[in-house]
Amino acid sequence: MNIGTLIKKDFALFLKSKSSVALTFLVPMVITLIFGAVFGGFGKTKGMNDIKILLVDDDNSEYSQKFHTLLDDLEELTIHTKYKEKDDFVFFDQQKMDEWIQEGKRKLGIYIPTGFSAKIKSGEKVPLQIHFDPKYQIEYGIIMGLVQKTIMNNFPQILFNGMFRKANQELEGSEEKTFQKKISELVKDHFSNPKTQDEIMKLKTEEFNFLTDPLAVKSVKLLGNEESDNSMFAQYVAGIAVLFLLFSVTHAGASLIEEKRNGTIDRLLIAPVRRSHILISKMIYISLLGLMQLIVLFIFGWLVFQLNIFKDIPALLTMIIVTALACSSVGIFIAAVCKTIEQVDNFSTLVILGMSALGGSMFPTIIMPKYIQTIGKFTVNHWAMKGITDIFWYNKHLSDIYPSILVLLGITIVFSFVAIKIFNRRLMS
Repeated sequence: MNIGTLIKKDFALFLKSKSSVALTFLVPMVITLIFGAVFGGFGKTKGMNDIKILLVDDDNSEYSQKFHTLLDDLEELTIHTKYKEKDDFVFFDQQKMDEWIQEGKRKLGIYIPTGFSAKIKSGEKVPLQIHFDPKYQIEYGIIMGLVQKTIMNNFPQILFNGMFRKANQELEGSEEKTFQKKISELVKDHFSNPKTQDEIMKLKTEEFNFLTDPLAVKSVKLLGNEESDNSMFAQYVAGIAVLFLLFSVTHAGASLIEEKRNGTIDRLLIAPVRRSHILISKMIYISLLGLMQLIVLFIFGWLVFQLNIFKDIPALLTMIIVTALACSSVGIFIAAVCKTIEQVDNFSTLVILGMSALGGSMFPTIIMPKYIQTIGKFTVNHWAMKGITDIFWYNKHLSDIYPSILVLLGITIVFSFVAIKIFNRRLMS
């Protein structure tokens, strides 16, 4: 028997195992497809879910209204200026806007103060404020870029009024006239021919190096204290914990397959034990295992990152319990639909990594295309992270996080019911 025959034998054994073939070829392709779809929106604003922002206009001038309209026309943004109170719609003021952001109802808001129009006309720095939840740094960066682009593209008088104002301050007599002459020549030479905005802006900054940013954007970070900065660790705990918890409980659930294969289940069936008791005990064991894993992780966060896990103990314990139950039900469902340990390994890798990528455990959801963000809302990861983040970041209580609790309980009931049905059939065969 030569080396070629041995290699041929190994390939024959490999091709005979469907799970090995799937793990080698199919699973990587599907995971690549999922990750490719997730990153399809990276670095782009088109195709993403529009960012809902609040806007308060205290200037209420022609220029401020034009600025509001321009922002509202952008595909990337949806502007809200009113909220419903009883049966009427009321305009936001600065205080109400900040309250909504602090409560997590919106991520960001733009405040146009009195004097916006007057500053544009006088050539002084134009005042604007962006109020934001520091949890959403990516969205904040997108809004900042869109605001600056909108102002520079649609209010050219800001730049030129600023130049002439600077000239009046710095130059006298003939020098000022020379400056104005050069400005006229520049406009005649370069603005008479079509140019891209990037070329125009590059030209301006190269020709007049004394120019400064005509905008005076003030960033107002809400919820930004030391405690809340540490609270962001809770989101990372939730994301990573759910990912690894799904792997742990899936392999724990797969022990039922091993017990059936080695005869343990058959011996239990002979004993005075009901089949339902075998399944229920296994599910309770898996849930308790997941519960302990989450508790240990949060205690670790408290000891190492000063995470205040005592902020609302009833709410946190409830979220930990329902998250453990939901993860356990998904894990035991994966084990139920598979016939061998090898199939569990392959299928769990596909499902768990896919859910974690789509649900936000691995990447910020803002970089994902619209349809991926929508799909992500059907995962355990999304609702676990949302509930836990609401507790630590927005200081919400048990009565405020019931949507996350109810969704996770619903996931638990559905997947557990299907898994028990499948396992009951398997135990009889």
